[in-house]
Parts: sequence; C-alpha cells; structure tokens
Amino acid sequence: MSALRQIALRTRLILLGCVLLFVLLSVVSIGISRAFHDSVMANAQDSLRNQVLLLLASMNVVNGEIEMPLVMPDPRLSQTNSSLFAQIRNDDNRVLWRSASLLDDEIVVDEPATSEITFHPQARLSGSQKIYVTDLKVEWETADGVVPFTVQVAELQRGYLQRLAEYNRQVLTLLASLGVLILAALALLFYWFLGPLNRIAEEVSEVESGKRREFNEDYPKELNQLTHNLNQLLEHEDRRIERHKEVLGNLAHSLKTPIAIMAGLKFDSESEGDARDQLEQMQAIIDYQLNSASTIGPRRFSRPIDVSAVSQKIIESLTKLHESRALSVTTDIGEHVLFFGDEGDWHELLGNLLDNAFKWAHKGVWVTLESVQGDDAQRPGLRLSVADDGPGLSAQDTERITERGVRLDTQTPGHGLGLNIVKGIVTAYGAELSLSTHAGAGTQWEILIR
Repeated sequence: MSALRQIALRTRLILLGCVLLFVLLSVVSIGISRAFHDSVMANAQDSLRNQVLLLLASMNVVNGEIEMPLVMPDPRLSQTNSSLFAQIRNDDNRVLWRSASLLDDEIVVDEPATSEITFHPQARLSGSQKIYVTDLKVEWETADGVVPFTVQVAELQRGYLQRLAEYNRQVLTLLASLGVLILAALALLFYWFLGPLNRIAEEVSEVESGKRREFNEDYPKELNQLTHNLNQLLEHEDRRIERHKEVLGNLAHSLKTPIAIMAGLKFDSESEGDARDQLEQMQAIIDYQLNSASTIGPRRFSRPIDVSAVSQKIIESLTKLHESRALSVTTDIGEHVLFFGDEGDWHELLGNLLDNAFKWAHKGVWVTLESVQGDDAQRPGLRLSVADDGPGLSAQDTERITERGVRLDTQTPGHGLGLNIVKGIVTAYGAELSLSTHAGAGTQWEILIR
C-alpha cells in the first residue's frame, strides 16, 4: 500500500486515463460493431425478400407445372459461381425447380415454410455451406385447381461475414489510432496541467536549501492562493526566527557561549481536489472527440429507371401474396414513368406502402403512378399514390405512424418499420410524403418526387 501511495500524481492520472479510455473505446467498439451487424442482417433480409417477390412476379404455372423465364430477374441466379441461389419445392419437399447457380446442391431449411415471408439466418446448402434463406409458401390458383409450392431464395453467409470482419478490423484500427492520439494528448495535457505543481515543488526545494526566500505568485488562479498562503507562512516564520535570534544574542552576550542555529521547512504541496476537477474536464474532452456526426448527403442519380413495369410486378407479387383476402386492386400506371434513383429504393417505397394498404383494406386498394413536371426541365418527376378503404387513422395516430417501431395493430406480425423506411427514403431524395386519412374513411399515401 505504501508503494502505491508513492506513485507520482502524473502517473496516477495517466493510468486512470488509460483505464477510462480503454473502457470507453471498448464500449464504443462493441456498440458500433453491433449496429453494423444489425444493418448487414437487415440488408440481407430486405435483399432476399425482394428476390422472392421478383421470382413470384416472373414465374408462371401452366397445367400444374412451374414455368420460369429464360432470363432470370437477377443474373446471379444464372451464374454457376454465384453466391445467390433459388429453388421451388412442392408440398412433398421435392424440388420442382432450381436456379443454375445451385448446380446439384439443395437449399436445406429446418423450419417449415409459412404463408409469410420468413428469414432464416441459420441454414445451409446440401454441400454444408452456410447460407441465409428467405422462403414463402404459396398456393397458386389455376383453372385446374390450386398448386401449392414453396419459393426459397438463399445467399452465402461468407460475403456478409467477410464484410463484418473487414469492418471490425477497420473499426479496431481506427479506435486504436484514436486511442493513441488521445493518450498522447492526455500526456501533453497532464504535463501542461502538472507543470505548475512541478514548479512549486522546485521552489519548495530551493526554499528548504535557502536559495529562495519566497514563492512566485504567477501561477494559475487555483494555485496562486496556495503560494500566497505559503509566502505568508514563510514571512511568519522569518519573524519568529528573528525573535529567536534576539533571544540567542542576549544569551550569547550573557553566557559567552557559541550558539549555532539551523532552520528548515518542509511543505506538502499536493492538491487532490484540484486534480479531480481537471480529470472531470479531461473526461469531457474525450467524450467530445469520440462523439463526432456524419452528414449524409441527399441521394441524386443521373440515370433514370423506368418503374412502370417494375411497379406492375411489385403489385402483382403483393396481390398474389394477399390473394386470400380477395381484395380488389385498381391500378392506373402511366407508361414509361421515370425514377431518378436506386431501384431498390423504389421497391421499398412502393412495396411498403402497398403492403400497408393490403394490411388495412376492407375491399379494395388503388394505386396510381404518373409522370409530373420536375424542377429540372431535363428531369421529369413522378407522383405515386396508394390508397385503401380501411379504417383510416385518427389525428393522434397520423402524427406518430411513421415513427420507428410504431405499430397500430399489435395482433399482426411486424416490427413497425415499413412506413419509417419510406419516410427515410423520401427524405433522402428530397421528395414529399403526404397522408390523407379520416377515421373510418380509408387512407391515401402520396409521394411526389420532382
């Protein structure tokens, strides 16, 4: 214990700073890695979900047999060295169709498929390669009856895991570099902070040796009071020593005896309270450096996408998905409507709005897509409208419906993310999202992109 007490204050501060910095960087590293992992998994789910919908939109059933187009919706399904796979099974678990990318392999999922699109993070190929799988059980109505089958789309985990590993390496490298810089800054800061204390210690030694009669008073405010008090104490001691000299002089004159006097002073200059205050200030600086923001600029694309056909496929897919509800779907889709953006974003916009409409509609859903005049004469805009005849929303629900995690119907599976995703994409494109609704009179969502 005595050895610990003898550790220099600067060393104590540096050790404490190292411990705090290690804890903070560890927490930040874990938090960032977890957030990126969740983002990667969400991306995998969204990607595979879209692939399932595209397959449903592309396929056909003739005389009870499944027919697939010669050109697959995703070229990776036709490549033998691809990481994307798809297959269709019947109720007897027999493979009716598999993508060229599968070769002789099969997608193996332990859980049975359901009528809801389901993501399976733990699955494998028959060749034991680990994969992510999304499947959907479908009952296709034909003139000859109902044809049940299950659509399965899979992607190798390897690519996602490599992304996670590379990201973690980058995060660790960045945080390690940041930690070194912060430690260097802390060392300099401690040196600067403790410099006045070192100067006082040197002056104390000089006073003890007789080289100095008083302390300087040009220190920071917190230490100036200390040096002022020390100088008063020294002055008091000087007066007391002078009185002693007078008494000794009298005694020497009277007794004729040689007398020698030695005086020394030793002062404890430690101030742990001030040290703790500085530590709190340093902690605030560290927190400020670790919590820097990125701005994400708006999304702009120069190459347009004709979303008329894509939208029709999305509508057809979701209609098939919800055909058990026997809803009337009315569409008014213009020809060659252009979207200057990412096709995946368009899938999210229309898919989430349409899925929400199917969820709440009583009898019918209406979809309108048309070109409008854009802000740029060379770049036309578009207007998308999705409406239903459902129960509508109250004024209170209207204000919170696009918040993340908000679900108005807790009996239906979901996470309350769809409309929040739509809002995020609309914001990223600088578009307008409007809602028209009244309790008991249905709901209409409109997106205007100029």
